[in-house]
Amino acid sequence: MSTTLQIESFGEINLRERTELSADYAPETLVLEVKSSEGYAPGQTIYVGLLSREGVEKAVIDSVVDATTIGLTQALKLPHTRYEPVTAVLGDLIHVYRAANSNGSVPADDAFTVLATRSINADHQSTYFTDSAGNSDFWYRFTYYNATTLDETDLADSEPVRGDDFGHYVSVSEIRNLAGFENAFNLKDVTIDHWRRAAETEINSALAGAYTVPFNPVPALVKSLTLELAAALLLADAYGSGAYGTRLKDARAKITAYGDKTAVVTDENGQSLSTSNSVTGYPDADAPRSFYVGQTF
Repeated sequence: MSTTLQIESFGEINLRERTELSADYAPETLVLEVKSSEGYAPGQTIYVGLLSREGVEKAVIDSVVDATTIGLTQALKLPHTRYEPVTAVLGDLIHVYRAANSNGSVPADDAFTVLATRSINADHQSTYFTDSAGNSDFWYRFTYYNATTLDETDLADSEPVRGDDFGHYVSVSEIRNLAGFENAFNLKDVTIDHWRRAAETEINSALAGAYTVPFNPVPALVKSLTLELAAALLLADAYGSGAYGTRLKDARAKITAYGDKTAVVTDENGQSLSTSNSVTGYPDADAPRSFYVGQTF
């Protein structure tokens, strides 16, 4: 079994300074003309161009010539136009940390050790790393790292995640693809994760009276329902409920049918799952529900 980790290429904790080009840049030259060089320093790693977009290039500052001029240790290969962003970061590498799961809670910081080092995939929103031995028996954290200066972001600032998308019905990338946002580079994974969690909460709330939730293992039907609802919520948030209200209403209608037992959730063998009037996991009986069975949108 393996776990593929989706790491934000340019997390806020790694960003140090922002400015923009004040003049067009010609390839193979060693000078950048910028709006302001304040906060930039020799040895700093910078990215010229829109982060997570095709054409962004990495460079290292050789010198800060004056208030609007930066010298590079090595020239860039592509042309860049005036007003393109110039972003300084702490590090251009990602340290992947791993710790064994013991009791279902996030392990202490000192339990995590470096598993691998991965270069930031600058022209993609996410940088991927596959742990070939990974599964839900492990927790992961990520830091941004500079191999030259040995600077590194604080491990405590990273969001711990459990392997194999533990606790979720679908992956962030599956929702992104179904909603048609494969190339929406400015749409952050954390935003999609927000709607994934909202969809999972709604489904657990709606089906709690008929099934034991959360589902483990996750039936294909529940995965499909989660994908449809999460994508609809994401699209409604992006473009308004007027444009995607019908899609959202249809997704909720399907969920309602399973919640009131008009339709039945089955396992991979087509067998009806045992029903229950109790809740064995989040949300519990006292937790607020995102919507109720029978609610219309």
